[in-house]
Amino acid sequence: MTVRKRKSWKHLMFVFIGSFLIAGLVGISSELLMRRTSSLWVAVLFLLAVIGVHITFDIIGIAATAANEAPHHAKAANRVRGARQAVYLVRHADLVANMANDVVGDVTGTLSGVMAAAIVIDIIRLYPTLGTKEIWLSTLMLALVASVTVTGKAVGKSFAIQDANKIMAWVGCVLAAVEQITGRNLTGPKKRGGKKDGTSRKNS
Repeated sequence: MTVRKRKSWKHLMFVFIGSFLIAGLVGISSELLMRRTSSLWVAVLFLLAVIGVHITFDIIGIAATAANEAPHHAKAANRVRGARQAVYLVRHADLVANMANDVVGDVTGTLSGVMAAAIVIDIIRLYPTLGTKEIWLSTLMLALVASVTVTGKAVGKSFAIQDANKIMAWVGCVLAAVEQITGRNLTGPKKRGGKKDGTSRKNS
């Protein structure tokens, strides 16, 4: 019981610190970029990129919970690139979903709202006559951002459930490349098979 509580606290601290650092880094970067960006279209493209990141990580989080370990174990046995990382991600689906859907999702969701408000301010600055309609512009922009995000996530959910194993294989390849470039093992020791008793978390 004590060990479980320690793991729970470690997980919560990891989520808190991770979300704080990600939010701070993304917030500062976006603020500097928005201040240096004189073109309204560049700001809109950056907003769409943030929404795209939100949708992408939502797909990854859902795919991790829907994927099966067995196909990735078979590929890992044949030393297919990224298969070992995919096994790690599927086995830790709860942590992956928490980081992808909650941490990254909430940070990018908040950031997209802030950026939408900044774009409205830029529009009013460029077209002062629209100042009297600021509330309508803000409402329209926020509603547009929300509808694009929700629609994208709805499409992404179907894709994530249907092709969960393919998505995790792709993410595993990306992680394998990151580990090779940085020289750091981010997905645990190199082991074959499932858990210590030889079983996998998902066999169906």
